[in-house]
Amino acid sequence: MMLSKLLSYQKCIVLLAVFSGLFETSEAQSKGDLSVKWELTANQLQPKQSHQARFVLTNNGKAALQPTWELYFNTIFLSVRPKVLTPGFVMEHLSGDFFRLKPKGELGALLPGDSLEVVYTSDNFVLKNSHIPQGLYWVKDAQSKPELITDYRTTLIKVEDLAKMAAGTPTPIPTDEFTYRQNESLSLLEKSDLPPFVPVPKSYKYSKGVFTFPPNPKVYIDPAFSELGDYLDQVLKTHLAGQISKASKSEADVLLLKSPGAANPESYRISVSKTILVEAASVQGAFYGIQSLLALVSEKSGGNRSQSLKLDYLEIEDWPDFGYRGFFLDIARNFQSKAAILKLLDLLAFYKLNVFHINMANDEAWRIEISGLPELTEVGSKRGHTPKEVDNLWPYYGSGPFVDQSPHGTGFLSREDFKEILRYAKARHIQVIPEIGVPAHSKAAIVAMRKRYHDWMAKGDSIKAKEYLLEDLGDQSRYLSAQNFRDNTICVCQESTYRFYEKVVDEILLVYADADMPLRTFHTGGDEVPRGVWSQSPVCTEFLAKHPELEGTEGLKGYFYRRIAAMFASKGLQVAGWEEIGQSPKTENGKQIHVPNQEFADKGFRVYAWNAVAGWGGEDMAYQLANAGYEVIICNSSNFYFDLAYDMHPDEPGHQWSGFVDTKTAWRTVPYNHFISNDTDMYGKPIDVAALAKGIVSLNALGRQHIKGVQGQLWSETVKGQAMMEYYLLPKMLGYVERAWNAEPAWSLEPDPASRHTKREEAWNIFANVLGQKEIPRLAHLFGGFNVRMPRPGIILENGHTKTNIAYPGLGGR
Repeated sequence: MMLSKLLSYQKCIVLLAVFSGLFETSEAQSKGDLSVKWELTANQLQPKQSHQARFVLTNNGKAALQPTWELYFNTIFLSVRPKVLTPGFVMEHLSGDFFRLKPKGELGALLPGDSLEVVYTSDNFVLKNSHIPQGLYWVKDAQSKPELITDYRTTLIKVEDLAKMAAGTPTPIPTDEFTYRQNESLSLLEKSDLPPFVPVPKSYKYSKGVFTFPPNPKVYIDPAFSELGDYLDQVLKTHLAGQISKASKSEADVLLLKSPGAANPESYRISVSKTILVEAASVQGAFYGIQSLLALVSEKSGGNRSQSLKLDYLEIEDWPDFGYRGFFLDIARNFQSKAAILKLLDLLAFYKLNVFHINMANDEAWRIEISGLPELTEVGSKRGHTPKEVDNLWPYYGSGPFVDQSPHGTGFLSREDFKEILRYAKARHIQVIPEIGVPAHSKAAIVAMRKRYHDWMAKGDSIKAKEYLLEDLGDQSRYLSAQNFRDNTICVCQESTYRFYEKVVDEILLVYADADMPLRTFHTGGDEVPRGVWSQSPVCTEFLAKHPELEGTEGLKGYFYRRIAAMFASKGLQVAGWEEIGQSPKTENGKQIHVPNQEFADKGFRVYAWNAVAGWGGEDMAYQLANAGYEVIICNSSNFYFDLAYDMHPDEPGHQWSGFVDTKTAWRTVPYNHFISNDTDMYGKPIDVAALAKGIVSLNALGRQHIKGVQGQLWSETVKGQAMMEYYLLPKMLGYVERAWNAEPAWSLEPDPASRHTKREEAWNIFANVLGQKEIPRLAHLFGGFNVRMPRPGIILENGHTKTNIAYPGLGGR
């Protein structure tokens, strides 16, 4: 193995260990009064998933521990009803991923130096080391302050163990040999034969000759593009050592010119010969021309300022297929700083994405300052230990017991922060769409407004107390959300809910106005409303009695969106939400299915279609909605959800609920024909495309017009901090970038499956070479450098010799 590849591989392993947080405590570190060991004692993948594990607690202190202690921990990957096999103990699911283990009798007493163990079982399989309990802390009794578990030891899952469990099945366990076989069809190509950058231009042609930047380059900018002058100047200064100056057309080395009108407003042309010419009909096109010039220059500079940088003669003509090329970031579940977001916007602009969709509120936190509602950030943006969620939320996702020591759990964007983000995005021709999800996914807001209610009631002002209340305090409805919350859905039957939402929208509109950033679309969430909500609400029971036309609680969703749509129309806003806002239930053959809701099909709603996992029954929902008249953004979770782990390796962090997403998974997506986007399901079983397509809806001509674009998503339950965010995104995001710009690759139009597969693999080899030889090395220094995931090499022993390969040919040298 080449040394550079080996170092990259070792770097990857170190990062994974840090991300999982599951390394053993050193002897030099203080153990505290309580040590905890977690051990996986049984783990079953088939025929029925389950696992058994045990906690071992050791008293390191000088005093006996009374049976009043409570141990808290986080894991998304545990049943909400784990079965404790050890008598005298109970394991409680509190909310979301937050659990508590405590004794229920004298068996929990623990003398100095003694240990006890608690064994439990759960009806799920543990695949990854980052999925086992984390964020451990404890209290000696309900009145004591929390203490971190500084000595937490675990047993780790090994890829070899998974391979043994999956033996005889097609489950894609990424052993060294499996990875080698995956990479075996790839070959190293000459760099001079590769496309210049990603996304691949529609047309490019190299010719003989080399342009050399002079020591002090001169630039001419058409007056129509004067707003781009400073940006172009900064691009060149980052990579050229000389003094950049303005000059006339005849004297300039680099020219940015306005060309006649083009069919696509974002098109551009580049010519590198005796001079560098960037032409476009619009400011947007000129901006993307500059990004392509930056790609050419940054590859040659290697991140250093050059005195005589050289570019090969080259002609490029380029334009995007989709007008909407979006990226979604969730900063609610785990927070990302303003600085991280600004750097991310530079990345999006460089790869020619033009929409930034930011989720700023969810069950686990509220992340945007709203004038007049300080409780949203004073309560809803903070996570830490609390007996009941009154002054802050519980420490979801291992964010720890201390509110002021929780950089991923605690935090929010001030109005000024968000204003700066908006201005930064505008300068990069990126539209910013805010998401405040309703009616579900609203626990943080509910808790904050409950605090507001009680504070004003204590002051004797019931009117103020009820002004923005989001719940029916008498509601006894029992439900569990998709993320295991029991009280996360606002009451849509009371006027205070609508007052609250309009207040939030109005305040966000004011920030956009201050930033001189237009806001045309507001994302309302609308997904995953749990079954059973509002069923035992006295307020809703009374409301439904007055409105029998709604036909029960199911009709409340439609009522809610009629109210939202009317309010948005008065403000000139388009209603957007996840695909559920365009669906209604229907019983067919005794089974409830979802179909497009015709009521909103002609109301200008934009739906983000995410649930297209093969075999789940929603494979064609995006096309049903588009054919019905909805504006659709393709967001398939099985291909474009970047929080899904790269693969099944136990050291690879991330989710697994709808499969695994790597660079190729995103790249091979066909937005207009999703049925051919994947070869197998998440367990490696082949997908029968012909069978999948039977009886389901394909796009018609009108529906195709309603597919407005695509979007990649990064939900943040398992993402902690900027380094992890970048690791999750890069390089897998680059496969999505290619498909956002080039929607229908030539191979996707081949009708014969075998021929299509052959042509696809040939195209993938070219793309993988571009990543290995150009994009990934560039990302090491672009905008200060990114934390890019290095792929594990494939390794086999053959005839006494070790053979290796890698997913991106050329990465690390030739």
